[in-house]
Amino acid sequence: MKKILSVMLVMLSSAAFSQQILLEQNVNADTVRPAKGPNLTHYIHGYAGVGFPLVTNGIGSYSKPGASSAFDIGMRYKRKLTNHFAFGLDLAAYFTAYKLKQEQGKTVPDTILNIREKIQVNTAAASAYFRINAGRRGNYIGNYLDLGAYGGWNMVKKHKTTNENADGEKVKVLTGKLKYVENFSYGLMARLGVSRYALTARYRLSDIFTASSQMPELPRLVVGLEVGLFR
Repeated sequence: MKKILSVMLVMLSSAAFSQQILLEQNVNADTVRPAKGPNLTHYIHGYAGVGFPLVTNGIGSYSKPGASSAFDIGMRYKRKLTNHFAFGLDLAAYFTAYKLKQEQGKTVPDTILNIREKIQVNTAAASAYFRINAGRRGNYIGNYLDLGAYGGWNMVKKHKTTNENADGEKVKVLTGKLKYVENFSYGLMARLGVSRYALTARYRLSDIFTASSQMPELPRLVVGLEVGLFR
């Protein structure tokens, strides 16, 4: 009887030990690695940026470089290819205000001198980019260089002037749906980033003004700073 009990205890111990090992192996095998994250296969986040149109030629010197501004807001998708390469897409809105100098000889968009004057162009844009990552790579954005191109629809095209009447009252005139501004724009872009912050540059290849208007072009280059909206 003692021998039978001993054999049964050995068999039960062996079965319990085998079941424990099998259970641990299945848990490990069923573990799924996450695919979404800052440096994983897929990542989506928002961003916002501010920039300044820069005069790149003498013809465009009728705009005010320091006073003109651009504001961007959008969503970005990144698809990781390797530890050092990725590509992605952006959907964004660009709000660009070109403030104009009021000097004798002014011709854009007319010869009237005003206290203040600007041309506002808001663009619904999409862009595609290729990313080069640098440095150590954990599950975070890290250091990178983006190179790409964009295209968009100029959904808002307006001209605004501010003046004063004889009583000292301010008179503001807003004209929308400008016929002398093109409906679409496109160009090249670049970003040099460290984590959530990036220096940005966007160069417009298309013209703002229509050929029939015969007006000199507004500044094509916008440089600025961008902040990623993620933890």
